[in-house]
Amino acid sequence: MSYPHRAPDVAALAHRLRGLATGKWSGADLRRMAADQGWEWVDDDGGPVLRTGADLGEARLRPVDECLEIHVTTEEYVGLHVPLEEVGGATREHVEAFRRAADILRAEFDQPHILGADDDSVPFHDDHPGWGAPFMRWRMRRNSLELRAGARGPVLSLLPSGPAEGWFWYYRKEGVGDVGGFVGTLMSRRSGDQGGSMSFAGITRYSDWKEYCTLLARSLNTMPAELHALGLSRSFGFHGTIPGRGGPWVFQFELGEHAQLGLDQAVVDLFGPARSAPTPQELGWTEATEEHHRSEDVAFHSPRYPYDEVNGTRLAMLVLETAEALGIPSPGDLSLTDWGDHVKVASVTGGWTAEYFLHDYGLRVVGNP
Repeated sequence: MSYPHRAPDVAALAHRLRGLATGKWSGADLRRMAADQGWEWVDDDGGPVLRTGADLGEARLRPVDECLEIHVTTEEYVGLHVPLEEVGGATREHVEAFRRAADILRAEFDQPHILGADDDSVPFHDDHPGWGAPFMRWRMRRNSLELRAGARGPVLSLLPSGPAEGWFWYYRKEGVGDVGGFVGTLMSRRSGDQGGSMSFAGITRYSDWKEYCTLLARSLNTMPAELHALGLSRSFGFHGTIPGRGGPWVFQFELGEHAQLGLDQAVVDLFGPARSAPTPQELGWTEATEEHHRSEDVAFHSPRYPYDEVNGTRLAMLVLETAEALGIPSPGDLSLTDWGDHVKVASVTGGWTAEYFLHDYGLRVVGNP
């Protein structure tokens, strides 16, 4: 697909996409729509290309393939995709490009009804980057406007909502057992909680620490960059069921522009020779000395990584080895601290704060009942 020589007016493009008469997303309906817009339809092996003129460059229609057939009804195509810019460089440049577009769209439409990150092992889109797969989606009656990260830069898309949401649900309910990612639904009534009408598969818990560690490492490698691209940060903890000690707060997570893991003061006395357990330092923790850590009862901490340099394997191994040293029986004995599955973000228009409820398929941990 050709990228524009200059970035299009993102806000104007978004309004134009939202106003398209896509009908039932059949070939006939979309050819009619293209003709009405004065766009040239060009058949291509990867799906039709719409030559829209100098203002937008080329857009691509994605046809339904055999993997998508169970998720469609009348649709013959599942998305109209317009690349916003081609991004050189590494993760940081891609995240900044996504966030620029996200800020423009938030200023125009306020907070998206749904946001999150796909899992690149079973992505809905066939074009995705290696650093993460964040998306923001504004839902309408039948279609959704979506900003997503493409392999070469941010992409603005118009989608029929049903197939994209059906795909997300299916692969977390009936599909591969280690599918990760996360999705957040807007809870603020002021923006109209259209995300509330979606269905979400439950989170499958793991019983084996090593299997869980693999998924956790993959999630921690990308989540900080994905959150930062979405303009979010998270601060939450894990409780852990420890025989004879109940479920104290064990781990603390700071994820967003930086990623760092903390060990809570509540479990520090369970380490060392008296309990035949390695010390936190032997496990790879560093004693906390900074006031902001001590004020939050963080006794030890991991290395602090920028979002584009996170060593998810090291952080996941800290969780695994520390949990085993504490005697936490399985990953199913972890739970989120209160409100750990909520995240807030200030409205760009001012005057209120949006709140999202998160389904953490990559972390595979839920809140206490």
